Amino acid sequence: MNNFSNRKAELDQLQNLYRREKGQFAIVYGRRRLGKTRLLKEFCISRPHVYFMADRAGEQSLKKSLAITMAASLDEPLLQTVEYPDWYDLFAAFDRFRHQQTEKKIILILDEYQYICQVQPAFSSFIQKWWDEHWQHENILLILCGSVTSMMYKETMAASAPLYGRATAQILLSPLSYSYIKEFLRDYAEDELIQCFSLSGGVPRYLELLQQFNGFSDALEGLVLQQSGLLYQEARYLLHEEISSPHTCWSILQAMGGGAGRVSEIAAKLGLPANQLTHYLELLRDLFLIYREVPVLEKNPAKSKKGFYQVADPFLRLWFGTVFPYESFLEFGQLDMIRERLEPQIQEHISWCFKQLCRDYVRQHAMQFNCLKVGRQWARNYEIDVAGVTADGRLNVIGECKWSRKKVGISVLKKLDMVVKENNLPITQDCKRMLFSRSGFTDELTRMAQQDTRIIPVKSLFTSLPRVRGVHSQSRR
Repeated sequence: MNNFSNRKAELDQLQNLYRREKGQFAIVYGRRRLGKTRLLKEFCISRPHVYFMADRAGEQSLKKSLAITMAASLDEPLLQTVEYPDWYDLFAAFDRFRHQQTEKKIILILDEYQYICQVQPAFSSFIQKWWDEHWQHENILLILCGSVTSMMYKETMAASAPLYGRATAQILLSPLSYSYIKEFLRDYAEDELIQCFSLSGGVPRYLELLQQFNGFSDALEGLVLQQSGLLYQEARYLLHEEISSPHTCWSILQAMGGGAGRVSEIAAKLGLPANQLTHYLELLRDLFLIYREVPVLEKNPAKSKKGFYQVADPFLRLWFGTVFPYESFLEFGQLDMIRERLEPQIQEHISWCFKQLCRDYVRQHAMQFNCLKVGRQWARNYEIDVAGVTADGRLNVIGECKWSRKKVGISVLKKLDMVVKENNLPITQDCKRMLFSRSGFTDELTRMAQQDTRIIPVKSLFTSLPRVRGVHSQSRR
């Protein structure tokens, strides 16, 4: 990452904690590759701190390593010369020496916290006891950071966890939004940026890897389609790190990559009763790897029978929907044999990501359009790519997204209006028609948009919209 403006909110939150009096306790978590460690190192600059990254070593080795780290950070060699029978002895020694070193608030970071808990299941109880009796009253900021989201929740945030209710801040790191991709790929045209985002999503590490290649096609082949590629095993690594039952979850993602989205469809592909999938689907949702989508006009989304599960992460969607079916060819280095078959599927994947980015763009301007919800609207006989709904359940934005080499013209606009009319969808009088196109718009459509402010051709997902008028108009059918 070249700079840190893209994590300003999280950095500000940590800085505010540091300024508070007495002990503060933060939990930082999220899936791998999102920049948690980078965030913490950036925060610690010019502040007294102890940063310890745990590994999978045994308990005694971890204790010794933490003592060495504390000794180096406090410049107190004596800290590492002693054998500590238990963790409390190490915590007590740390407290004695830090009081001698500084009166400023000190930051103690335990990164990859889940590894310590795997080695010593009672470790969270040790932290809880020391926090309750000592650190919460002292000038210290304790930060527990972990990548295995499920374990971090179990150890620190679940109601049954020893540390439940102790944290003064919980920071969940999410992928970066599309607007930050220019900070990584500065000289790319937007067409290429969208393609790259369909590979990397908002994962900082993936974006950094993309910097080493000459465009999307080069990166796709070098990172994903070659056995030596750094992301070739990434999907397996992520699932085995995050999930205790990776094989079933892998099969679910594979089914979803093949087009299954309803619970009954996924169950049929796995050969399992639908009620046996609930636990795994909820687990994947908790890890933000999948999400459940319903038509945006549904009045009760939680109970809707139209729910459709989607793979949330662009890279995992690319892997399971496009690459994995041809993995046996890639294992034998036979990429040239499948290249032509892969191409249309890759373009379909990019098109899906483009539509997601267009919906995100409208969400960013939701208040401007007086929209409470933004999503996709569909039924058996139609689909609207982008739909924004007001608080009273009417469409105030409808949109179409075209990832093709052909300019978007008036025919696309007419078809969009026809879908609304033929299906009697609730719509406001001044509902905006937003059109998104990879290849721009015809002169005829551009002239029409200049005469009718309800028509909005979006030329770039980086541009701000002009002031939108008429968002409170009366509805019509």
